[in-house]
Amino acid sequence: QFIFLNPRPTSDALFRFYQQYLPKEEASIESWKKMMEPVFRRATNLILQHRRKGRLLDVGAGFGFFLSEMKKEGWEVMGVEISQRGVNYAREVLGLVIYPGSLEKATFPSNYFDAIAGFYLIEHLPDPIRFLRECHRILKPGGLLLLRYPHTTPIKDLLHLLGMPNRLYDLPAHLSDFSPRIIQSCLERVGFGKCDHLIGGYTLPHDWGKRVASTIFGNISEALFYLSLKKFLFPGVSKTILAFKKDT
Repeated sequence: QFIFLNPRPTSDALFRFYQQYLPKEEASIESWKKMMEPVFRRATNLILQHRRKGRLLDVGAGFGFFLSEMKKEGWEVMGVEISQRGVNYAREVLGLVIYPGSLEKATFPSNYFDAIAGFYLIEHLPDPIRFLRECHRILKPGGLLLLRYPHTTPIKDLLHLLGMPNRLYDLPAHLSDFSPRIIQSCLERVGFGKCDHLIGGYTLPHDWGKRVASTIFGNISEALFYLSLKKFLFPGVSKTILAFKKDT
């Protein structure tokens, strides 16, 4: 199942929107960092299982916290971020190499990166296939793409049946919602080979109700995933996919 927003905001409207998307208060930035720490820690371990060192790109790098963690592991890191607020923080506070704007505008060389990461990114993009093609182009043969993405539609459908209004699609930020089957199909379409889906993990939002829900459903979904021998992907919770560029 693939859900998308139509009509979509213009490129200029999206650019203006994302200049205000990230928080600017230090306390809010720290809260965002703590919220994403479990996701970043899990992603770090996943990448290190496949490669100990290399060159990493984080697309939609935000404030650069994931890049900072991978830099500590000895990786050469750089990021792409549309929000100037995020670019400035990552450069000035964390001392990172960050390219402002879109991935395509960064014009990286082909076969350049050992790993690319994107956290809660692909649902924001006007042209996800173009993004995946560019990731495939700039990855080295055998390189990996790690995407963490929400799977909102099953929860939204359930709440609709229960007559509960909601704003889970987070408009206008989220332009698409992918099922696991669709996102894997998109990756294969642009040339990726092996794809491994994983489930589980959680974020730690400032709101305690959301934090408890994220932790509970993250742990339940992970338990069911492994009990099913990695076949059951619990509907409605965030998922991670690792896609590998074929060796030439």
